[in-house]
Amino acid sequence: MAAAQQALVRLAEDTGAELEQPVRLYIYASIQDLQGAMIYPREWTGGAAFTRHGTIVIGISPINLYWGERAIAHEMAHLVIHQMILNPYSGLPTWLDEGLAMYAEGSLAPEYTTYLNQAIADDSLISVRSLSSPFSAYAAEAALSYAQSYSLVEFVISNYGQGKMLELLNTFSQGSNYDAALDSVYGFDMDGLNTLWREYVMRQSPPIEEEGMHPVLTGMLVALPVGFLFGLGLVIKYKAQGRGG
Repeated sequence: MAAAQQALVRLAEDTGAELEQPVRLYIYASIQDLQGAMIYPREWTGGAAFTRHGTIVIGISPINLYWGERAIAHEMAHLVIHQMILNPYSGLPTWLDEGLAMYAEGSLAPEYTTYLNQAIADDSLISVRSLSSPFSAYAAEAALSYAQSYSLVEFVISNYGQGKMLELLNTFSQGSNYDAALDSVYGFDMDGLNTLWREYVMRQSPPIEEEGMHPVLTGMLVALPVGFLFGLGLVIKYKAQGRGG
């Protein structure tokens, strides 16, 4: 509960977005217990956010509370944002949706930072336009996608402020497409954002360090097949809204 409340405070301070409807949060004692309560769950399902119904279900074992706290913050952010921008025409680009959820967890974990720094060093960053679509199922590329999404949101908020982010979300709530929304609020489209952000991370990137795996990813590995990695925030969100993913 403390983690959920803290996530709401951070999200309001950083984006201006606030919860509009109550949230039901169901916590199971393990991922296995959660899957046992679901109908035809996928083997990698560790949690689900049913955004249209204001409901979160997560399997959190007592030995994995740190992962659970960050996962709750992540999913709470999804519910807040989707309550705010819900419209029959358009949603958010995946990088913004997942980036805001990652941002709500707190500072980016070193494990994700390692993926980001390595991609910068290798000149293998994923374009913002590509990150607007659902993320890859491959472990390394998925981790990089989440890391870049956090970095993009951090760049936009730190350079243009909370007011502009709130304006962007309000623009999306009116059904605007991705490029038009960015251009209306910031004066650049996704390609322009990609150029500005790449210049920013090139200047900011610290030396590469060898790290372990982020607790969100580690927790999901309990239920993941070998070679597959899926961030909790993307598990059911699109499926719950009748989309693939």
